[in-house]
Amino acid sequence: MVNVTYYIDKNNANKKGFSPIKANIAVTVKTAGKTTYKNISKTVDRVKVRHWNKKKQRVSPPRPDEPDNDHENINLRLDELQSDAKIYFKQCQQQDIEITPDLVRKYLNGDKMGRQANNPSLWEAYDLFLKAGQLEKAYNTTRNRKTIHTKLKEFEEKTGYKMTFENINLEFWDRLKEYILVDQNHGFNYLAAIADKFKAFMNWSHERKFHENLAFKKFSAPEKEISIISLNWEELQQLITFEFANNKLAKARDFFCFGCLTGLRYVDLVQLTKDNINDGMIRITTQKTNKEVIIPVFPGLQTIIDRYPEHYKLLPKFSNQKINEYIKKCCELAGIKALTEYKTFVKNVTVKEFRPKHELIGTHTARKTFISLAYERGLDIEMIKAITGITREKTLKRYLQISNHTKKEKLMAAFNTLGEIGKST
Repeated sequence: MVNVTYYIDKNNANKKGFSPIKANIAVTVKTAGKTTYKNISKTVDRVKVRHWNKKKQRVSPPRPDEPDNDHENINLRLDELQSDAKIYFKQCQQQDIEITPDLVRKYLNGDKMGRQANNPSLWEAYDLFLKAGQLEKAYNTTRNRKTIHTKLKEFEEKTGYKMTFENINLEFWDRLKEYILVDQNHGFNYLAAIADKFKAFMNWSHERKFHENLAFKKFSAPEKEISIISLNWEELQQLITFEFANNKLAKARDFFCFGCLTGLRYVDLVQLTKDNINDGMIRITTQKTNKEVIIPVFPGLQTIIDRYPEHYKLLPKFSNQKINEYIKKCCELAGIKALTEYKTFVKNVTVKEFRPKHELIGTHTARKTFISLAYERGLDIEMIKAITGITREKTLKRYLQISNHTKKEKLMAAFNTLGEIGKST
């Protein structure tokens, strides 16, 4: 329980000899597993030192020969502050509001931060947010929101920082960054994902008047652009035409290459059945964005489909883990081994390394390969957006890459005759 105590600040007496009476509240602060106490003080009145009863922490009446010192009114105000603080901070505890130094300062300045009794707590509101999202958001978005909710719960439990609407401030953000980047050793883009999803929740809650705290708008963790790995035209040709002795690897190659030729995500590829094909078109509503995409079945796709005539599913069945394992081996056997620069971010520091390309290939590479090759070979951005279901041009442009071979051709065509300037004819 929080208690208000009073003391005289003798060192700050005014010219008339009146010293401040200060109200003091000691707040428990937990930092890095250690418990300390922080004193929050505020001047509430003034009195001459000789009239202050240190033991009772009240103003004594003046001597008969002294003028009135207003001791009754001052003591009444001190009583009222102690009583009000006891009630207020008890309500905070009942409403699961953490009593922080900032909360106490605001209280002493007349700003009571308690939420309305009928409003949910932060975690109650978060549950409502997740339920609302299940009705209107795609499966992957809902899953990501739940994952970040779990991570934030873990942060609260591991650090002891009690998350309430009132203490979502820059101190919270600094401690969360340290926990994610240092304690958990996650990449910087994971922090960016947490910031994005948590701010969406805080904004949703604010719109419903569950809180009035806008400090979350200052949280910043811009996503860093990591290396985009894709196959160039020659590498994809190597993979498609390579003859695998191992049947599992041949099937994994077909699954992966179907993604390279359609731009579909793994979660959509595994759902494809023969019912998705009609009038020479693949029609599917994508799981992530809930948008229908339509892709013509051109000869390269038909060749893969024809390899599995007995299957109701369009493609062989693989778990994401297994296809990622097999496709690395497929690319290695097919000779896709060029040293490739790979850039990541650790604790906001850029880390670069060169690795054989086959080690960097996964299911995500197929979609990126489709986008970069489609753009390189003349499909315009609107066409690529229609096929992939991507709605934001900014998102699409992250994946666009021009192969080194194409760069060489274009540069040679543009500057090939530059060395001939000045030569006699």
